[in-house]
Amino acid sequence: MSLLRSMLLPLISAGLLAGCAGTPYTPTPFEPARIDTRAYVPKVDDFVVVMDASSSMNFNYADRSNFYTAKDVVSHMNQTIPELGYRSALVGFGTGSCVNREDTIVVYGPATYRRADFANGISKLECAGGRTPMSQGIDVGGGTARTASGRIALILVSDFWEIDNAAVMAAAKRLQDSFGDRLCIHTIKVGEPDEAADLRAALAGINNCGSTVSAESLASSAAMAGFITDALLEPAPAAPVVRYEKNTMSVAALFDFNKAILKSDGKTALHDLDETIKARGAKVVDINIVGHTDSSGSAEYNMALSLRRAEAVRDYIVSEGINPSIIRVSGAGESDPVASNATPEGRAQNRRVEITVGIQGEVSER
Repeated sequence: MSLLRSMLLPLISAGLLAGCAGTPYTPTPFEPARIDTRAYVPKVDDFVVVMDASSSMNFNYADRSNFYTAKDVVSHMNQTIPELGYRSALVGFGTGSCVNREDTIVVYGPATYRRADFANGISKLECAGGRTPMSQGIDVGGGTARTASGRIALILVSDFWEIDNAAVMAAAKRLQDSFGDRLCIHTIKVGEPDEAADLRAALAGINNCGSTVSAESLASSAAMAGFITDALLEPAPAAPVVRYEKNTMSVAALFDFNKAILKSDGKTALHDLDETIKARGAKVVDINIVGHTDSSGSAEYNMALSLRRAEAVRDYIVSEGINPSIIRVSGAGESDPVASNATPEGRAQNRRVEITVGIQGEVSER
C-alpha cells in the first residue's frame, strides 16, 4: 500500500495544483453533545487547530477521503466546543493551490472563539494538495497563540503520512521553548491507524499533558465531548457552602410599643451582633432581616410596621460598618407567627425581628 501511494502521490499533486477536483464535500451527520458549562471552566486560554491539507489526505480510508474525514472531525469539534472566551485559530498546511500556493495558511483567527466564524474558516479549506510541511504548520499555529501567560492547546489533525519527524519535533520543541509547560499538544490521526505512532506519542508527551487519538474513536458525539472536555476544560471549583445562623430578637428589646425607632437597649443588643458579624469578615456573604408582628391591628398596618422595624435594624447595622450590599430587608407582618396570638405571651413571641446571617463555610463536593 505504501509503495502504491508513493507512485500515486505525484499524480494526485499535479492534478490538484491545476484546481480542486473531486466530489464536493458533504459533512457527515452529527448531533453534538452539550457540555454542562456549569460543571467546567476553561483549562486553556488559547486553542489552535492545525489541519493537514497535503496530497496524501486525498487517499481514502473506510470509503472516505482522509481530507474530508479531517474536515468532519474539525467541524464536529467546532460544534461541540462551548463558547467560553477562548482565543482560537485554524491553520491549514500543504503546498500548492489548495493553500494559496503557500506552505501554511491561517483561515481563522487568532480571535475570540465564535462557532459560526470558526465554521467559516473550515469552509476555506476546500481541498488537499502538495507536500506535507507539518513543521511549518506547527510553527505558524504556535505563532497565533498569545505569549504572555496563558495556557495553549495545539490540536494537530493529519494522516501523518511521510512526515519529516525531525523537523516536526524541532518545531514542537520551539513552541515548548516559547510557552514552557503552558503548552499541550493533541494529535488526531485520520486514515490508517498505525502511521507515525512514535511521532504522535512524542508530540503528545511534550509536557506530559497531551493526547493522541484516532478520528474513528471520535465519531460519536459522546466521544467528541469527552475529547473536548479533556483537552480544553477542567472541573469548576466546588461551590462554597453558605451556612445560615438565625438570630431572633424580641421587638420589646429593640423598640417601644408601636414604634419603629430603636431604643438604646436595642442598639446595644444590635452592637453585640454587629461585632460578631464583623469579626467574621468576608465570610459573611448574606444578611436577611425580617420584621414580624402579632395579629393586633389590621394586616396592612402590621405589614408596614414590620417593614419599618426591619429597615431601622438595617440602617443601624450599616451605620456600624456592615456592608449594605449583602443585606436584604422585608416585613412579614402577622403572616408568620411562631406562637398563638390568643395569649399575651404568644403575641410577645410573635413580635420579633429575625436576622439571618449567611456565613461562607467549607467547600462542598459537586
